[in-house]
Amino acid sequence: MAQETTPKQNEEPPAFRVVDRRPFADPGSIPADAAVEEKRRYPTVVEELMARDAERERRYEEKRKQVDEELQRMRARLEGDFRRRLEIEKREMLASLLEVLDNLERTLESTSKSRDAGTLLEGVAMTASLFRSRLKALGVEAIPVLDQPFDPNQSQAVGTVEVSDPSRDGVVVEEGLRGYRLGDQLLRPAQVRVGRLSQRIT
Repeated sequence: MAQETTPKQNEEPPAFRVVDRRPFADPGSIPADAAVEEKRRYPTVVEELMARDAERERRYEEKRKQVDEELQRMRARLEGDFRRRLEIEKREMLASLLEVLDNLERTLESTSKSRDAGTLLEGVAMTASLFRSRLKALGVEAIPVLDQPFDPNQSQAVGTVEVSDPSRDGVVVEEGLRGYRLGDQLLRPAQVRVGRLSQRIT
């Protein structure tokens, strides 16, 4: 009968060993000049938040710039409309004042022919002079057209006068109503009579 063997109490069990046969398990087995493959680096949560914040900031600046440009265009349009309305109202006001000046000048002309003009003539003359100075302060100036070549851009011909001097042909010889301008703009054209040569030389 076979004798049964029992392990001794002090005998240790054999050690358990794992052998890893993967090539990267041993760093010493990798050649020094071997190319190292770089792994793709994915953004962290913080980097994603920073990228989103930068994108929002870019969009905000772009929108703010668009709003600022639109406000500037709107401001320029409003200022332009205001200046145009102001010029129109100013011209209308000055044109009504010119009627008063016309009446004063007509009074001066009729009174100067009377023998007893006296104080009335002097007072009307002072009033007309004061009125002209006020108009000039507003930028209104009379247009000198008498004895000047007729210019349809600043005068309106209401008739002709026959002249014998060839140098007076096409020249303003009478001014029925004085013309005025406001800066470079025509406020009212002058009403004139233009010389016409009675016998043109052919």
